[in-house]
Formats: sequence, structure tokens, C-alpha cells
Amino acid sequence: MKVLVYLPEEKLAPKGGPFAVGYYYYEEMKRRGDNILEFTHVDAHYEDVHKKGRFVTSKLPKWFNNAHRTIRHIINRRKYLSGRQFAPKQDFSKYDIIHFHQSNHMYLERENLKNFKGIVLYQSHSPLPYGQEQCTDIPSIYDFCIPKMREKYEEIDRYCLERADYIIFPCEEAEESYYNNWYYFTQYKKKHPENFRYVLTGIPACKAEKTRTEVLKEYGVPENGFVISYVGRHNTVKGYDLLKEIASDFFNREEEAWVISAGLESPFKRLEHLRWKEIGFTNDPHSLISASDVFVLPNRVTYFDIVMLEILALGKIVVASKTGGNRYFDKMGVEGVLLYDTKEEAIKQLSRVKNMTIEERNVLGAKNKDFFDKYLSSRVMYDNYIELIRSFQDRNKHSI
Repeated sequence: MKVLVYLPEEKLAPKGGPFAVGYYYYEEMKRRGDNILEFTHVDAHYEDVHKKGRFVTSKLPKWFNNAHRTIRHIINRRKYLSGRQFAPKQDFSKYDIIHFHQSNHMYLERENLKNFKGIVLYQSHSPLPYGQEQCTDIPSIYDFCIPKMREKYEEIDRYCLERADYIIFPCEEAEESYYNNWYYFTQYKKKHPENFRYVLTGIPACKAEKTRTEVLKEYGVPENGFVISYVGRHNTVKGYDLLKEIASDFFNREEEAWVISAGLESPFKRLEHLRWKEIGFTNDPHSLISASDVFVLPNRVTYFDIVMLEILALGKIVVASKTGGNRYFDKMGVEGVLLYDTKEEAIKQLSRVKNMTIEERNVLGAKNKDFFDKYLSSRVMYDNYIELIRSFQDRNKHSI
């Protein structure tokens, strides 16, 4: 059986989202010496042109780059949403399964998929349907320049649901935001529950490069401080603004509390407070997470966050919003994942962790690590994925 994972091999990287999942599949397959999965490839000439363009624009003023980026994005969106853009013609007949991880990729291939007789898998990796996420936290000029933008994006998401033979989620809880924000998804799931399959996301073991002492010294945090960490996008969906509200109130109650936050500081900015440390993008999030006493995951909507898996892999406690994929850990009784519904509940959970002894925190952290090793490693994910692929064997002429 030949399986095409529709992600460019050259762009696979352990940085979250579909390219991280593809990277872990690729690395695990290589480690085992398998050849079951194939990946797509980038157009080298296209990438070279864009690389040169990025180099040129990097030398220009920031205001020009921002304006240029916005104009370019609007032009590209208009072209894509016009319905007249297609991927180059190609024959997929040698594959038994094509696994799409992004709606835009699948939609561009719609002409090539018309005569494809194999199985099409579709897996979203976003906490909201692709189109809705594309329309979140963007300037109003996009709506002005692209009429009916949101309706056109929904057409794309509907196409992906309808064309796919099977839709993959990491767990049923991860579907929550799709139910809550997309009526068509709810109706489709009711009519076609047999089309849904589940493969838990997994990652390799994580390791901190620096000690707690080194990290706290680097950012000017006292050794006896109660340290809250956050790593992620600073936007509405991820609840970064909610984190600031939680921290502001918690700072007023606990003089030893500190926050160290990592990630691109856009579109939201940091909380202006002496005990809030904003460090921007980091290549070493694991040291930051490991150095903290607790991680706060304040998502408004949750898919199945890779950062949650990193926290568990590092044996740390997490206080997380009771949303989407976070609920899976509550269902499974993971003791070191403390969920909340309201800001006040979040503060109570933080106070609960602060009042624990070091030994009590370590016990909960160890339980989180044990759960990760059993269910959420990249090895386990790969095993589950190949088992799913093999389950489709009866619908194909070949066998793996």
C-alpha cells in the first residue's frame, strides 16, 4: 500500500502544527527503516525566488515590510478564494491513500482528486475550522478588500469534509470547537459518524538544556519565586489576553508569583508588570517549562496542543482551560492536569499548586510523565497511525 502524506518533506520541523506531526512520522519511520509513507516536495525554484525576496525585504524599513506583507497576503487570498486557482496537474493513481493535513492543500488539489479512486484522509490541526482561524485577529481591511471572505473559506472547509473518506482528529474532545463554531460540522458528524477516526498526537521525549537556576538567573527571577510559564501564540484563540487577566489578579494576591512568557509578541502585547517577563521567540522552550513551577494553558478554544504534550513529557504540572482536547486529560484522570472554567477557578488552581510542597509537585509531575510515556510519545502515535492505515487494507488492491 502506498500512502502519500501531503506535507512537503523539506518543510517538516518540530515547531507545532501539521509540519511537526509530519516530522515526527517521518523521523519515526526513518528510525525503524520503514518506507510506508511518502511526502510531497517543494518547488525548488519557487522557494529560491521567495528566499531572495525575503532577503531583499529584510533590508527595508519595518513599516514598509508590514505594508508589503499585508498587501501580498490580501492579493494571495483574493486569488485563492476566487476559486480559479488549482495545483499543477498530476496523477495520484499510484497511491492508495492520500492524507491531507491542511484545507488549503486539499482544496487546491480538487481537480486532481476528481478521478482518484483511493482513500482520501483529511486532518485539521487548528483549534477552529481552517477558514475561521484565517479570519481571526486580522485587520478589517481584509474584509473590505475580499468580499464574502468568510463564506468562501467555509466553502473550502465544507469541500474537505465532503470529499474526504475519513476525517481524523486526535480525540473526540478535540472536536468541541468545531461543534461550537460550525453548524455544518455538527450536522455532518450526525449523518456520517462512521467517517471519523482518532489518532492521539505524540511527540518525542523532551529535555531541558538549562537548569532552573540558570533560567531564573537569565531573566532576573529570584530562586524562591513561584514561576508560571507560558509558551505560545499571543492571540485570542490561545487566550493570551486571559492569561494577562489571571496573572494580574494572582500578582495582587501572591507577592512571590512571576510569569515568564515566550512567543512572538503579536497581536497582543505583554502585561506591564515588574514580575512579568516577556522573552519573545525561543529555541529552547523546554528549559523554560522545566524551570517553572506550573504552566498555564489558557486557550479559549483547544484542539490538542503540542505544548500540552511537552509539559507532560517534562513532568510538569499544568493549569489549563476546560476546553476541547484539554478535557481528554480530565476524562483519563491525569492528576497533574488541573482544569478550570473561570478566571477565579484558574487562580484557585494556581494557589493550590503554590501551596504544595516540592515533593507533592514532583509526584504530580511524575504522574504526568508516566501518562505521556504510555500514550503520547511519537513512537505510540506512529504505531497507532500505521494500525489505522492497515485498517483500510480491505479497500485496496495491495497490502503493506
